[in-house]
Amino acid sequence: MKKTAFAILVFTGLFAFNNFASPVLSDNFNSYPDGNLTNGTTWFQTAAAANPVQVNSGVVTLNNSGQDVYSPFSSPVTLADGQSLYFGLAINVSAAQATGDYFMHFTPNAGNSSLFYDRLFVESTTGGYVLGLEGTAGGGAVVTYGTTVLSLNTSYNIVLAYNYFAATPSNSVDAVYINPTSSTVGNNTPYLTAAWSSANADTNQIAAINFRQGSSSLAPTLTVDNLVVSTLFSDIVPAPEPSTMALAALGAAAGFFAWRRRR
Repeated sequence: MKKTAFAILVFTGLFAFNNFASPVLSDNFNSYPDGNLTNGTTWFQTAAAANPVQVNSGVVTLNNSGQDVYSPFSSPVTLADGQSLYFGLAINVSAAQATGDYFMHFTPNAGNSSLFYDRLFVESTTGGYVLGLEGTAGGGAVVTYGTTVLSLNTSYNIVLAYNYFAATPSNSVDAVYINPTSSTVGNNTPYLTAAWSSANADTNQIAAINFRQGSSSLAPTLTVDNLVVSTLFSDIVPAPEPSTMALAALGAAAGFFAWRRRR
């Protein structure tokens, strides 16, 4: 009985150190030389060689009328029924257009140039801009925009949640979070939620994330940084803080010595 209690105590104190799954993709762009993002190793060109996507001082800039790029996962993610995949990144929009356009999406296989899922849009509005989400084009798909106005030239941490449900194909409900504070997804209020709303079936396989530079009359101008893709929301919004983890470990150690004295 004492051994069982001790095991539980140690597990409780050290749980935080072992409850982190590896993200399927993580890129802070700090290791790249200034210039074109495409490097044939981690980022590749999808379409349009003109106006290549640039990285400078560890930050990616997306403009318009230019190159589309993608980064493949080390291996495709296959989601189970009810499982989610989260895309976290920091964005700073400096310009937006009245007719919105998307700058990011994912694909079921790397290099796919037609199946663009969960397109993330930027549209200008009075006082700034709003983000929008479209499951996929075609078959009656629509863009769902948030109602809270975001400020230009301001950095936001955003998380796109793709929620897969095998029982209701073409009817998944996805979400976008702005500056989430809790590592538990349900403790955060979505900026927007969007039903799939398309005759095209959603997918349980995801293999790459894509950045897009649209037309000059539609596309936003923004920077992107600190990209993380994971099946765990806590990989995107980590917690607890290291000091809290250290206190938990100290508590486990204290419990261990107390247990030893009682023997």
